[in-house]
Amino acid sequence: MSEELEQEKLHEETSNLAIDFDEIKEVASKNITSMLKDLQDFEDAIEMENIPEIYRIYKGRLHKELKQTSNQNHEIDDLLSRKLHDNFVARFPFMEHVEKISPTIHHYKIGSYYRERPTIGFDASIPEIFVLPYIDKEWQYYHPDNREILENIEQEIDQLDAKFIAAKTELETISRQLKEVENQKTAIQNNKGFFNRGKADEEMEELERREKLLQEKKQTWLPFVESKESTNRKKDELMQRYEETRLKRAVVTKEYRLIDRYFGGATQMSEQIQDFLNGYLYPTKGETADE
Repeated sequence: MSEELEQEKLHEETSNLAIDFDEIKEVASKNITSMLKDLQDFEDAIEMENIPEIYRIYKGRLHKELKQTSNQNHEIDDLLSRKLHDNFVARFPFMEHVEKISPTIHHYKIGSYYRERPTIGFDASIPEIFVLPYIDKEWQYYHPDNREILENIEQEIDQLDAKFIAAKTELETISRQLKEVENQKTAIQNNKGFFNRGKADEEMEELERREKLLQEKKQTWLPFVESKESTNRKKDELMQRYEETRLKRAVVTKEYRLIDRYFGGATQMSEQIQDFLNGYLYPTKGETADE
């Protein structure tokens, strides 16, 4: 009886293993079929240069190893960059390519002008089009309407000049007052006698106290005159900063004029670029990304 139970148990376990293996084969077969279909769909999308479909498959369901293999030498990166570039400059023909940063990242400038610098970039791997971060900061800080940055430097320069002039005037006044005190002290010393000694000493103390206050006041103004070289150096630094700020502001102003000319404004530029990307990734029925 015991041997029959053992055989029955062994038969049941063998049957279960067979069922489990069949399930594994079925799942594996489905996965392989799905991967092969994804690969075939991906190949078809590449062959047709169907950019929306390439992004959908490549960034979505395509197996990681298939992604790495298909893009081993940046073939996909180059294709996506080329197609985005072609469509980008077709939609915005005033955009000029400046430099390639990586297989998928490229920089552009808006139109042609004397200052060669990129302002717009795209990353074809996402894809996204953006204002370069340091350019965006400059556009905010050196905005044509922001006259305050130059006015602040002008005020600093004026304050340096004003302090020097005020110091010279104050020191001349203090020198006269110190001379008067010295004359008064001499007069008291010359007229000092036995009977007016107490009063003379009081007056002398008062004059010495006043002299001390004047000397202290003099010390607060002397640095502005004695450190003329330091003041001039500081003024030169401010003048240099003013000129650099003026030039940067002129460049940004020119770039804003180009934005107004080609887009109608900064807000419109953002909207038009976003509309372009939406149409590029999600073309209406019957259209392709190249149309």
